[in-house]
Amino acid sequence: MVQWAIELSEFDLKYEVRTAIKAQYLTDFLAEYVGDQEKKSTTWELYIDGSSNKVGSGAGIILVSEGRTQIEISLKFEFPASNNQVKYEALIAGLKLAEEVSATKVMVFSDSQVVTFQINGEYQAKYPNMKRYLDKTLEHLRRFEETEVKHITRDLNSRVDSLSKLASTKSGGNNRSLIQETLLEPFVVKTEAVQDVFEVVGLDLGWMKPLVEYLKFDILSKEEKEAKKIRREAQNYTLVKNILYKKRISTPLLKCVPTSKTTEVLEEVHNRICVNHLGARSLARKVIRAGFYWSTLQKESTEFVKKCQPCQMYANFHVAHPEELISITFSWPFAKWGLDLLGPFSQTPGQVKYLIVGVDYFTKWIEAVGVCMGRVKPGLM
Repeated sequence: MVQWAIELSEFDLKYEVRTAIKAQYLTDFLAEYVGDQEKKSTTWELYIDGSSNKVGSGAGIILVSEGRTQIEISLKFEFPASNNQVKYEALIAGLKLAEEVSATKVMVFSDSQVVTFQINGEYQAKYPNMKRYLDKTLEHLRRFEETEVKHITRDLNSRVDSLSKLASTKSGGNNRSLIQETLLEPFVVKTEAVQDVFEVVGLDLGWMKPLVEYLKFDILSKEEKEAKKIRREAQNYTLVKNILYKKRISTPLLKCVPTSKTTEVLEEVHNRICVNHLGARSLARKVIRAGFYWSTLQKESTEFVKKCQPCQMYANFHVAHPEELISITFSWPFAKWGLDLLGPFSQTPGQVKYLIVGVDYFTKWIEAVGVCMGRVKPGLM
């Protein structure tokens, strides 16, 4: 090493430590030499239509890409629906399909003037059901970067109209290969169910109200004792999609029933589903096994069974006399005992020489007991 250092010293060489490349240099390099890549975004065209008649209801959907690739769906509904409802159902189903193909820009075409004008704000949704459908549709439209809803004439929407009529007139078991989808329930059923529990004006939540207010909005009573009680009870409950459930160890979540609906649940379990007129305790357990719960379940089950006329008519009643029980003395004829001491006899083991004899004069029953000499008093001998 010394020899090499002497030979290289004439070249005036200096040794420098190689440092690591800093992240900032790499960032500057990428910013300077790498150009911006344009994000390719395509616009999809969505054509929808719905048909409702006495036979059934259905919808037709055509989704077209910029490359003119078409996806055609004939959708049959397994539930009754109005004409405007099926068009909203078709639109929501079409938007879901556009989400599945990762579309970012969607242009919707429909021949329904009511639906298109309500979405664009030109018409007002008057009925509650249409309002829910409108809110659901706007929620799906907001998931895209760009959307546009246009009204077109029926002749420009003939292919989709044919698909919707094909679905609405389909009979069971026929044309199975031509029907791509079957919708068993409307898209707004779950939203409507939540409103039935919590959001309908005038619904009496009763015992559920403080728990729902605490779990959903973190609202507690101003009284410290009551607030502490609610906070402790809320640990056994949970909210799932705005529906209150009771948590239990040995069973799944139990759906909590508001005060105004408890009688309907008891009547359904007691008179309709089981039709065996259970007792109060069995009825309460049956309701829990059915997946329902409320705080006064046991008490209301007892009161419900007491009001059930068949249960009261055929129940096993206690047939005792309604008056208080009294003691009645009854003596047998000639109820008399005779006692006598017999002896002495020949002494037996245990120094037994006497017999105490008792005789029932009515039945002539005799009882005799041997006694020893030491247990007989002198006055009896």
